[in-house]
Amino acid sequence: MISDVEMPRMNGFDLTTKIRSDKKFADLPIVLVTALESREDRERGIDVGANAYIVKRNFEQSNLLEVIRQLI
Repeated sequence: MISDVEMPRMNGFDLTTKIRSDKKFADLPIVLVTALESREDRERGIDVGANAYIVKRNFEQSNLLEVIRQLI
């Protein structure tokens, strides 16, 4: 799953936490893509269960595809 962090009703951190709380999704790869680039935000994303955290400012499609290849 690929999700933005900043969304209207539920942010990507909360979404990831909710997904990870369901055991049937324990192995679902989660990639967060966001404009939030602080170390604290990155650590929070990984702490809630994201497998990868990509900052939009550094976004390259090839990088995203490589992350997906590594996760599947």
